[in-house]
Amino acid sequence: MLASELPFAFQPGIDPSATPGPEALLFAFSGDRLLVVADAPAGVEHLGELAATALFIGHLDGRPVFTVSVDAVPEGVAHAGLRELFGRLDPQLHGVAGRAYQLVEWYRSHAFCGRCGHPTHPVDSERARACEACGASYFPRINPAVIMRVQRRGRMLLARNRNFRGPFFSVLAGFVEPGEALEETVAREVEEEVGLEVTRVRYFGSQSWPFPSQLMIGFVATAGPGQIDLRDSEIEEARWFAPGDELPPLPGPFSISRRLIDDFLQARHQQKQR
Repeated sequence: MLASELPFAFQPGIDPSATPGPEALLFAFSGDRLLVVADAPAGVEHLGELAATALFIGHLDGRPVFTVSVDAVPEGVAHAGLRELFGRLDPQLHGVAGRAYQLVEWYRSHAFCGRCGHPTHPVDSERARACEACGASYFPRINPAVIMRVQRRGRMLLARNRNFRGPFFSVLAGFVEPGEALEETVAREVEEEVGLEVTRVRYFGSQSWPFPSQLMIGFVATAGPGQIDLRDSEIEEARWFAPGDELPPLPGPFSISRRLIDDFLQARHQQKQR
């Protein structure tokens, strides 16, 4: 779901010395897979002593939330990737699980200083790790990417990327380059991928996408004249679709890409009813 459609029930918090009690909500990961019991995150009672090393990340509806990385999956506990859990976990829980995964992976991958190789330690006052040897500080990595619905004269552009996990079509997307404004990224990515120039770029919404640490920032843009020209080898096919056309397979309903598509279809449907 879009960030704006979820209640802000999660409150981030920092306390490196905190340990989870029985009331805690615990997100435990083996690699990039969440440990679950009956389609819910495995709790403190399932992990025993493994929970003692968990990292406190905040509160959800008043419950303390922790995350931990484990090497072995305890007996009787299943595990699933966050993509698999779309639609199975409550959307609010899934959003916090994504946050938990990004933070535990950041902790795991920044245990040592990338500058001098000495161990780092958590900072009490902010979400950071610091190296006492050289003074370097490390903050959670977030990779901004734009995702945009390109439209023109009542049609929207959908494309099939060879890297998609399945034969579906979606809107265009791409990572922000250093020094770029988001609107510049939208224009550049559209031109690089399908050879079209866009105008009237407007913000749509955003979604955290923890695969592994993207922040997807959605836009709607209007394409100028011209034909589709596939310039990126990753784009296998791109076509214009009108609301009444038979649509190809689309992304799942909880993704911002699907919300961009559904928003277009709903707006056109409402216009016809007026």
